[in-house]
Parts: sequence; C-alpha cells; structure tokens
Amino acid sequence: MRYIVLSILLITLNFLYSAYSIRVAKEYASKLTELRKELEKNLSLRVSYSNAVNYLKAKEWTKERGFIPVSWDKVSLID
Repeated sequence: MRYIVLSILLITLNFLYSAYSIRVAKEYASKLTELRKELEKNLSLRVSYSNAVNYLKAKEWTKERGFIPVSWDKVSLID
C-alpha cells in the first residue's frame, strides 16, 4: 500500500513539473520571437538612420562649407 501511495505521489509531482516546464518553454519561445522581431526592427532603424545621417555625406557637407579639421598636435588637455 505504501508503494502505491508513493508512486501516485511521484506521478502527481512529475505531472506538475511537466506542466510547469511546458509553460516556461512556451514563455521562452514567445520572448524569443519577440526578441527576433525587435532585432529586425532595430536593424531596419539603424539602416534608415545611417542612410539619413551618412558619415560621407556629412564629411562632404563640411568640406563644402569650409570646415578645417583640428590638428591634434595643437590640442593639449593639461596646460
């Protein structure tokens, strides 16, 4: 009788753990898909920002307006 009760208890605990692990796996999968969507969104935004504020375009714009680059030999942090 004792073994039957113990086996029923173990089966019940196994069932509860299985239900918990399935729920955690579903949450993990949903968070992973959300992360992939956010990564795709982030990459598309990064591309649009880099196209809008392109370094080469900014460099050409500054040269057209007469920008003179800083000579780092003349710069000192401590006098």
